[in-house]
Amino acid sequence: MKITKELTDEQIYDIAESIDAMGDVCYTNSDTGEYVLMMSNELLAFNGISWDEEDEPDDSLPEWQKELYVNVKADMDKIYSWKNFIRIEKPESHEKFGFMERFVDEIIPEGKLKQEFWNALSRKHPFRNFNAIVHNCKYREDWFRFKQMTLEEYVRAKIGQK
Repeated sequence: MKITKELTDEQIYDIAESIDAMGDVCYTNSDTGEYVLMMSNELLAFNGISWDEEDEPDDSLPEWQKELYVNVKADMDKIYSWKNFIRIEKPESHEKFGFMERFVDEIIPEGKLKQEFWNALSRKHPFRNFNAIVHNCKYREDWFRFKQMTLEEYVRAKIGQK
């Protein structure tokens, strides 16, 4: 499905950052471009919220959990009121692995460092290995920019926007 009203670059940035850094799920109204960022089901469960639209918050819950529940219910009611929406979750592991491969291929110049990256990606625990190298080399900031740009491309593809 494609959205009818295109999102701004700022909105795309916000969604990309939230689904990656916060693990949020984004629901985008296909007709209006309005969107809601919510915690994933895993994060809700971690915070003591198991979502069932029939339930009401238990009075014995701490105030912050009751407030969270009320906010989630309001967001879900809004989403369910939309005729069409697109759900955007964080990229799957294999997609994130592809981001790292593209970074090495497109950004790291030929040489010893590039070979270190390829070796790291081919061994057990490629994410940990990649991060150990990238966070201790001069391309660290390039990685953050590349990752954000790639996540924005990912969001644009999910909503059918170029």
